[in-house]
Amino acid sequence: MSFVPISDAASLPDATCWDLAEFFQHGDEWITSLDGTRQFSIGPLLTIFNDRLKRLTLESRVLAFRDITVAAEATCVPVQVAHDYCSIFFDVSDRLHAVRAIDGKIIHAAGHCDDTVRRELYWHAYFGGPLVAEHWLLHLPFIGCGAEHDLETPEGRQREQIELTMASREPAAEFYDPKLLPFYQQLLDREPKTCPYAESVLDHVTDALVDHWRRTPTEVARKILDCKIAA
Repeated sequence: MSFVPISDAASLPDATCWDLAEFFQHGDEWITSLDGTRQFSIGPLLTIFNDRLKRLTLESRVLAFRDITVAAEATCVPVQVAHDYCSIFFDVSDRLHAVRAIDGKIIHAAGHCDDTVRRELYWHAYFGGPLVAEHWLLHLPFIGCGAEHDLETPEGRQREQIELTMASREPAAEFYDPKLLPFYQQLLDREPKTCPYAESVLDHVTDALVDHWRRTPTEVARKILDCKIAA
């Protein structure tokens, strides 16, 4: 990352925003840092921003590690570039421990409401931490893109599990359609009437206790067995 120091500090506190607007309007390469002490190139930052995989990787690691420097090193991005990128495109450094702000403004950002992969990746990274984030990032290039996963391999099964996790948090609208309730009831009526699992366990435990008491009878056991036989 190349940058040049400037002698005069920017007079406005939002100098970065002004210079960024200038860049997008006229294509100027250099913008001024927020504190007005240096200028840096916008090019490397846009390289990250325009690369969806790299952008999601860096931003999710920032949320997971709660540290831009560590996230930059893990993503193989120059530390200063990562800090400059976050200062413009992912300004969360001063609120990483504000759970409601991150959840509401970053993870569930209104501008990304249709990006399920981004939302789920950021949610799991922020609330699950680095280990969970790295698991998702390992499979990130293969999920949310309509790819078929090979369920014969551990990787394919893990990717399918991630897809199912995302799908489970996106219930289809027709699931709540009251017009379909009669059809759901028909499916339930066709289910075999089997003994619930909990009752099966209870019956098994009861039979095991009866067998045990019969082998080693005690006064209390005899009373219980007598009552059971009488019933």
